Amino acid sequence: MKLRLAAALLLAALILASAVIVARPGASYSRQDRQAPLAGASLSHPAGTDALGRDRLVRVAAALLLSLAGAFLASALTTALAAGMGTLAAFAPRPAGALCLVVCDAFLALPWMFLLMMVRSALPLSASPASSAIITFLVLAALGWPACARAVHRGALSLRRADWMLHARASGLRGIQLVRCVTPNLLPLLLPQFLVSIPAFVIAEANLGAIGLGIGEPLPSWGGMLLDLDNSATLLATRWAYFPVALLVLVLLLLDAIAVEA
Repeated sequence: MKLRLAAALLLAALILASAVIVARPGASYSRQDRQAPLAGASLSHPAGTDALGRDRLVRVAAALLLSLAGAFLASALTTALAAGMGTLAAFAPRPAGALCLVVCDAFLALPWMFLLMMVRSALPLSASPASSAIITFLVLAALGWPACARAVHRGALSLRRADWMLHARASGLRGIQLVRCVTPNLLPLLLPQFLVSIPAFVIAEANLGAIGLGIGEPLPSWGGMLLDLDNSATLLATRWAYFPVALLVLVLLLLDAIAVEA
């Protein structure tokens, strides 16, 4: 519990600091300083600039906020989908429940990243930066629910056999009324699934961005900034290119600590 609280407080501090950095007067993640490409740390650019002269600190802060916000919303959506599908598979007539499980297994049979790349590449890649961000996180949400749905299905089956459920059926409750009774009892299972999905989606967004299938420029993304690590000239010019990946690792460790303790 102490580790989880410490991780949550540190993550909240990073989010607050990022919000302050992005909101400060004159801060811009897209403005280019053509006189100072790949500059080192300075008063005007505390973490230096990238190859286009854009402030690296502002871009990293904006990427952190965008990634966490998108992963949070995508995790909420995919958890809701998993709750609906898992509960349906447990309480629906046997043929319908079996069909739901077959759909889950079909998704799980394919490698996660391969499925993401296949679906994302089939969608528009020339969309606006904001649209590309929405599409990316919607794809993550749409493809991230099967494993969670399987876990929800097992939990819902145990609830279906519980004594209080037999009493509820005997008292005349049916359909949506039973679902309303089951849903609160699934929350202890859904919360960990929700928390585990957030770091998974952050990593997935970074991987998609690193191969050009993620958030479009000039919006900052983890994947776009990680591409700097492939450029040896950039690494020789400034060591600040490692700053985004170092912060990404820290954020993932904090998210994992929060999820594990849950």
